[in-house]
Amino acid sequence: MIRLEGRAVHISASPGAGKTTLCLGVVSDTVLSGGRVIWACRKMPDPVRFREILHDIDEQGLMRISILNFSTDFAGNLDFILTRAEEFGRDDVVIVDDWCESNGRARKDDVDAAEKLSSIAHKTNLIITSSSYEDASGFSDSGWLTRGGTQIESSYVTFLLLKHPKKDGVRIISGEDIIILARMTSEGLEELVN
Repeated sequence: MIRLEGRAVHISASPGAGKTTLCLGVVSDTVLSGGRVIWACRKMPDPVRFREILHDIDEQGLMRISILNFSTDFAGNLDFILTRAEEFGRDDVVIVDDWCESNGRARKDDVDAAEKLSSIAHKTNLIITSSSYEDASGFSDSGWLTRGGTQIESSYVTFLLLKHPKKDGVRIISGEDIIILARMTSEGLEELVN
């Protein structure tokens, strides 16, 4: 749904909108196409959801997925992620799910780590995710703001992932002057085509 090639992508989502589900779909597509994945996360995905979305991947494919649970220390694990990604190319993807805490300001060391990680996008696919927060100022068209400020905005192409306000189970993905509607299914997010 979102074009990755040669870009660092930041998916910022309202709570429960499905950023992890969207990324698990990318994992499935990547592995089924023969690619490798690094999945680094603050919290492990729900195992039932994980199995539902990755059910088509055989044992050989699962061996091409490296998982790192960095808990609260993304910055402290950045060198490990970068080292694992050294051999990665365009058929592969690095995903950092919840690169920063979902409340309060993003810590400076996490912002700096995310900015440094963006440098690998010239050779492999890269996605980071974070939770959006409601815009109390009223300046945002969507009503939501993204984490990381100008450092992340200048290093990543950001997409907002939001629950549709009127259609249950439908998500809105917006960014780069595009709007994509997707339906939440048991196997992930499925783009709705008009």
